[in-house]
Amino acid sequence: MSENINKTIENKKGLGSSTIYVMIVLALGVFMTAMDAYIFVPALPTIIADLHTSLNWATWTLTIYMLFMTAIMALAGKLSDVFGRKKLYIIGVATFVIGSITASLSWDIYSLIASMGLQGIGAGIVLPSALSSMNDSAPENQKGKTMGILMAMSSIATIVGPNIGGFLIQNFGWRTVFYINIPLGIMAILLAFKFKETYGDQDQHIDYIGSALLVGTIASMLLGIIGLESAPFTDVTVFPLLIAAAVLFVALIAYEKRVVKPILDMAVLKKPKILSLNFAILLSGIGTFMAFTYVPTFAQTVLNLNVQDSGTVLTPLSVAVCITAILGGFLLDKFGSKRMLLLGSPLLIAGLFGLSYFVTDSTGLAICLAIIGVGVGFTWSAFQLLMMSFMPKEEEATGVGILNTFKGVGSTVAPVIGACFLVNATSGMGNLSQSFSNLFLFGAVTSIIALVLVIIVIINDKADPTNLGESEVVNGK
Repeated sequence: MSENINKTIENKKGLGSSTIYVMIVLALGVFMTAMDAYIFVPALPTIIADLHTSLNWATWTLTIYMLFMTAIMALAGKLSDVFGRKKLYIIGVATFVIGSITASLSWDIYSLIASMGLQGIGAGIVLPSALSSMNDSAPENQKGKTMGILMAMSSIATIVGPNIGGFLIQNFGWRTVFYINIPLGIMAILLAFKFKETYGDQDQHIDYIGSALLVGTIASMLLGIIGLESAPFTDVTVFPLLIAAAVLFVALIAYEKRVVKPILDMAVLKKPKILSLNFAILLSGIGTFMAFTYVPTFAQTVLNLNVQDSGTVLTPLSVAVCITAILGGFLLDKFGSKRMLLLGSPLLIAGLFGLSYFVTDSTGLAICLAIIGVGVGFTWSAFQLLMMSFMPKEEEATGVGILNTFKGVGSTVAPVIGACFLVNATSGMGNLSQSFSNLFLFGAVTSIIALVLVIIVIINDKADPTNLGESEVVNGK
């Protein structure tokens, strides 16, 4: 088995051996999948009219995309380790392109929702395979900067996506937002064939029953959480899903303990430092997505900005994330993942506290959002690289998939929690400004807990040091 670990298929010398080439190809796929949700948002009103549907059904297109993407990532990471990371990246991009084609041909809202689900599966495959491929391809002293550039693609997508989407929809119709993915995806696939393949452990088999239980657990939980936005826990459309998620989770843990080669390596994942890191990114994600989700509404209803201004109010956050994700990558190579987490996490907390207590105008809002963006930019790549350093080399993509599943759960939970804070105020039973203040304060508290967990990770790693091949520079020891 050891001879298969990290096995590499060498190509002819050329572009395919270049770290920069690999980074550009992977960044293309990550950017395309990240941009899809943002480029699609401006199309919702047009789709409602064209497909003769309701806002509730139209918003399910985005919900199903995020649901499938989050639910598939852990399994995609495992498949990437076993069958090859480049191969899974190509499959993920191809799946995404097929979903884009079928979405552009949708004849009703149901076919569009199904196509967005297919796109979500493709996106969920692309991210863990791209991150693990980048980690394999980059030299030890360049892992941070290449990962930072890769992660910055998501921020660039939030900036350009709505603008590109609005232009295409206004001039050429809503279906064209899907056409743009086709040439980008084909280009990414053709270019990806040139760089070398890397594997984890090829001797592992796929635990199909465990895989089904894992995806079922995540999907049921997320659907139940999403249902809580519009219905109480006791609603018949909510509590059966959450109960099903709990039952499936118990069955998953029980089954995985009996399998020789499980989909989830429980012996590794239950280590305190890995468990703490996963929950740290979940709680940090709640704080971050509190800002992403509710700041535009806060700007419009509390600060009295007009609709157009409130629509661009997140720009300081997105630009800050983009710049500091790249800068943070360079700093990460010099100072290490742990130090970057200790630097970025307090900035996220400070920004959320600022939103809660000190913002009274658009200038103050922009400053707080920029601080949050710097915190997020410094920590995104650090979380990914630290997780990969904790995992056995043959399970790096699995670890990244699980980490981003936790992050996805955090981004799903955030709007639901936020709605709980605002429900009384929007019905006229409370103060709207105070409700938003409490909402952002809650995000700050979850981020403080995330920082505490990061400190626990560092303490546990000193007691149980990682010795899986990552350099001391990246580990930050």
